[in-house]
Amino acid sequence: MADPNLSLELSRRFAAPPGRVYDAWLTGAWGEWLPPFGATCTVTRIEPRVGGNYAVRMTMPDGRIIEIGGTYREMVRPERLVFTWAGNYNNQETLISVAFRPDGDGTLMTLRQTGFQSGDLREGYNRARSGEGGSFDKLAAFLAKAGA
Repeated sequence: MADPNLSLELSRRFAAPPGRVYDAWLTGAWGEWLPPFGATCTVTRIEPRVGGNYAVRMTMPDGRIIEIGGTYREMVRPERLVFTWAGNYNNQETLISVAFRPDGDGTLMTLRQTGFQSGDLREGYNRARSGEGGSFDKLAAFLAKAGA
């Protein structure tokens, strides 16, 4: 059972306008920066509209295949994106809310994920996103490459 008090909130500044950061979440290119360090990812479905679904398939460094999917619940470009996140590796669903705020000539992105069943799972997501070589580092590199 999910603990309503277990949530993860991460913020990161990106050197790209909010619309570009927002859009990076909603194309097949999401698979380039989404997976944690050492993993690869393919976006197998993406329907960027409220009520639309997405699905991704990750190959982890140890060879495990992880499938993740969810439904878009709220989309306000370029300010807010809300969607569910459910993986075949833990049989639980969490809710992710991402806010995009102008910050000088860049964007302050804040991700909040709620509905974790354990603190260990929450910390795993924290490391995968904000750790060295994690998805936020990959997103920064993707945005820099896309803006060149």
